[in-house]
Amino acid sequence: MMIIPIIIDLPRTLGKTIILFADALSRKLRPKRELERYPSISVIVPAHNMESTIERCIESLLEAYYPGKKEIIVIDDGSTDRTFEKMLKYRDRVKIIRRKECSGTRAVAVNTGIPFSSGELLIPFDADTFVERTALVNIVKPFADPKVGAVSGNVRVFNHKQNLLTKVQAYEYMTSMEIGRRYQAIVGTLLIVPGAFGAVRREIFEGVGVYDLSLSEDFDSTLKIHKTRRKVKFASDAVAYTIVPHTLRSWVRQRIRWARGEIHTLIKHRNMFFKPFFKIPGLVGAPDMFFMDVVILLARAVWILYLILSYWWIVWKVALLISIFYMFLEAVTCITGGLLSSRKDDFRYAIYLPVISLVYRPLHDLIRLIGYLKELCGAKAEW
Repeated sequence: MMIIPIIIDLPRTLGKTIILFADALSRKLRPKRELERYPSISVIVPAHNMESTIERCIESLLEAYYPGKKEIIVIDDGSTDRTFEKMLKYRDRVKIIRRKECSGTRAVAVNTGIPFSSGELLIPFDADTFVERTALVNIVKPFADPKVGAVSGNVRVFNHKQNLLTKVQAYEYMTSMEIGRRYQAIVGTLLIVPGAFGAVRREIFEGVGVYDLSLSEDFDSTLKIHKTRRKVKFASDAVAYTIVPHTLRSWVRQRIRWARGEIHTLIKHRNMFFKPFFKIPGLVGAPDMFFMDVVILLARAVWILYLILSYWWIVWKVALLISIFYMFLEAVTCITGGLLSSRKDDFRYAIYLPVISLVYRPLHDLIRLIGYLKELCGAKAEW
């Protein structure tokens, strides 16, 4: 009856917890590698109809401390509101590029800015995202290791107080960063440097090419980085705050797009699956993502249907048992993420555990399943 939760979900949750705490302890004991100098950076900000956030975004980047050379490039991607007008007030301190017509995709907008950049490190950044003052310094520090090709920032939710949907997304972002990306970086399977805030060596972009037209350009570009056999790291102290969807409709559209982008990218890069040449990302990372996100999701749907049909006379007892089990796993996740995070107020999300485990997670699984099926069936994509 409990085959999937006990065989798949329980060992992964507890195993991650043990590995994360062991790594946290070892970090305190081993010496840190320091940068000999801070490389020049280019922060590239694509913006389309972002008049409500573009000023705060630019100001946060200007105020962010960075001891090396820092340039900020902002691309107005055919905005029809006052985005470009608001950019102009910063023209003495940032480079401003204007596309007369909207490209329709973030990837094209970022690619427009890259030729105008000069930094040794490129930092694509979303126009509805804001950095902490030390974020740029902290995201660059892992590049002290010459084998590191890209670094993921720690993206959190800015508008978490807006409503219940943004609150549970804030919890989701916290756990996905403090547990998901932190764990993946430790074992070498970090496959997504978020488009909202991440850093890449310029030489890698010059080698593998700029962003491809994709529903998930950040995932696609990270896999291309892995194909160069460079490391991808996570900087937990490089924090940026992004604005997430606050309506159910916009959230559903976003998650369907993400799910479709994931399937599209995995299929595109299927040539790295189980190839020793690509090391851990090819042997473990990409296959594990496909197995857990697609295969197990479908298996879980079949399993739930089986339980309903086989134990219909006690279905409420079965549902109660499963709910308690997943509530326990979610509590372990919340405690682990909160303890690892430097922001101890992350524990405030614990009050939403019932909603997250009983409503948000199942609904998200359903939306992801719809997205996967749409992509596999070739339905027209919505950007």
